[in-house]
Amino acid sequence: MNKITVQTIDAFTSEPFTGNPAGVVLEADGLTDTQMQRIAREINCPETAFILPSTVAEADLRIRWFTPTVEVGLCGHATVAAFHALAEEGRYRLEPGTQQILYIETRSGVLPVSVDWRGETRWIWLGLPVPRFEPCPEVEELLRALGCPADACLDLPVVLTGERDVLLGVRELAQLWALKPDWTALERASAQSDLRGLCVFTPETIDPANHAHSRFFAPACGISEDPVTGSVSGPLAVWLRERGLATGERLVLEQGDSMGRPGRVHVELRPDGPRIGGEAVTVLMGQMIL
Repeated sequence: MNKITVQTIDAFTSEPFTGNPAGVVLEADGLTDTQMQRIAREINCPETAFILPSTVAEADLRIRWFTPTVEVGLCGHATVAAFHALAEEGRYRLEPGTQQILYIETRSGVLPVSVDWRGETRWIWLGLPVPRFEPCPEVEELLRALGCPADACLDLPVVLTGERDVLLGVRELAQLWALKPDWTALERASAQSDLRGLCVFTPETIDPANHAHSRFFAPACGISEDPVTGSVSGPLAVWLRERGLATGERLVLEQGDSMGRPGRVHVELRPDGPRIGGEAVTVLMGQMIL
């Protein structure tokens, strides 16, 4: 029987059973696409990261991300989880007292990951491309599917990111938490507009020092609601600053509290694109029989 080691790691948190859980397979070389999809379905985290040798000279390693139903082109929390696991095993010379930058080959291009382990806390940062925004179609249909009244929305354009995520702002935290999406309608609307997911956010936060609170829905990817979404946090932070809802070079975004899995994503805004950062904690390790 073939066996592989699998881990479950909570990302964007230092507390077990909070943040966003990710599956991690560090030895994925030799697995077929079908096997990776089945493993992700069996682990049943929002995403599972599979570590592979790079196929391009400019990258140190390759990562593929699978939800329980599909492969996705970019995932922040599973990347943080994967590098937490790599550092736990001391791979790629990731050791206490060091700060290292590695480059990962992904479907979204070659991206930098910085592991800062110079202090007691290990911080993992993923660099994202400079986001672009375009008007979002079918806004009224999406609002109906979300169960969001139009008068709850901020006086801002509703936009799409390059990853085909909707950014939609509401005025109050209570309105955000009150959303009860019609999943069938939301999945249909997502498919019609070729959306990856919908990020609904508010500038009202639990901690006044933070900058926005959000929820992320991705039924088209097999994820009704994602606890803490790193890949959308970079574009959201850029959008907040562009629209005058936040200032500064480093923002902190809240997510997951309404699901009982609070997590915090730190975003550094840079000219070459935002980078998202956070901590992680291992909660499970075992072997899967293929």
